[in-house]
Amino acid sequence: MKQIIALALTFSLCLSLSSCKKAPVNTSSMPNGTVAPTIEETLVKSGAEILSYNPLTGEALSDGVTAGQRPVAVMINNAHIALPQRGTSSADAIFEMVTEGGITRFMALYSDYRTMPQVGPVRSVRDQHLQFAIPLNAILVHIGSSVYAENLLNEYHYQDVDGRYLGTSSFWLDTERAKTRGSEHCWYTDATMLAAGMDKQKIGTTGESHPLFSFVKSGAAPMIPGDGDAPNVLFHFSEENVTQLTFNATDGRYYKNAYGEPQLDELNGTQLSFTNVLILTAKIGLKPDQYCTDFLLTEGTGYYIYGGKYKKIHWQKGAPESPIKLTDDAGKPVEINPGKSYIAVLGTDQLPSLMMDSVTPLIPPPAPASVSTSTSASAAPTA
Repeated sequence: MKQIIALALTFSLCLSLSSCKKAPVNTSSMPNGTVAPTIEETLVKSGAEILSYNPLTGEALSDGVTAGQRPVAVMINNAHIALPQRGTSSADAIFEMVTEGGITRFMALYSDYRTMPQVGPVRSVRDQHLQFAIPLNAILVHIGSSVYAENLLNEYHYQDVDGRYLGTSSFWLDTERAKTRGSEHCWYTDATMLAAGMDKQKIGTTGESHPLFSFVKSGAAPMIPGDGDAPNVLFHFSEENVTQLTFNATDGRYYKNAYGEPQLDELNGTQLSFTNVLILTAKIGLKPDQYCTDFLLTEGTGYYIYGGKYKKIHWQKGAPESPIKLTDDAGKPVEINPGKSYIAVLGTDQLPSLMMDSVTPLIPPPAPASVSTSTSASAAPTA
């Protein structure tokens, strides 16, 4: 009973701190009271299909994963007080974008919901994150939402696992951690709790989707970016939020630092690392309420970073159900190499902060011997 009361208080606090002022429900897609198509119908019309490979990494499906299995998208707190996070090193891809006040939030993507480790701290969703989850037909996992994200979920008839309604059946409060950090920074979920929420919401686990990117075929020669060197990538999401990714030539991965220190997964002590890094620039303003961030997710420029090199790219998206399309300066499609990806959607006003060449590392990458590649779902959580 105490845990349920704490959950209710936490959700109230989350909404008061991170949700946005009330806005009218979006009914633009439902003229004359007609029912809008479901997300499955919309995705089929947009060219989505049953994919026989991992849609997040471009690699072969893991053992036991069937073609068309839907990935999971978990909203994760990235405020400094919430670090270290849990389960992030097991993600196949991570999106990072600002919410309000210069704070960023992760959307961590997992291709197999059945092996997802304990993940969190889980927080609320914004519509900018949701627009990248919809083309993937990902099962969205969050606690609360901005009214704009809620409108979008309603518009697409999008089923989700939301802690506001599912409570402790799908989310767990680390009460010891909450004593020093505040309960809003201490809610977690895992594969078992997620399965319970999906079952309660009657959420299907297979369906059509778009891949995250157009990938280089597994086993083919990698695409090597040729526009310049990128041994150390540094940029600012905001004045207080500086991100650095440092290339380790031994394993070919970029290691992530945030807030001046390695960004770690508390479950296994592993520093977050990625094969691919993409920086997409977008115009960011404010919603009509003059509080929530408003991302123009139609098109823009950016960089694809791989193997210590970078390539200038152009990106297009458009409608929420549309996948990301990447092209070069000549308009030719850009394929992404198979592997885990980190995608930062950076405001155009912060683009001058981006450095990729001759950057002095704030923190050097770990020695190869200390690099852990464990993604075990059974690692014991650390309070």
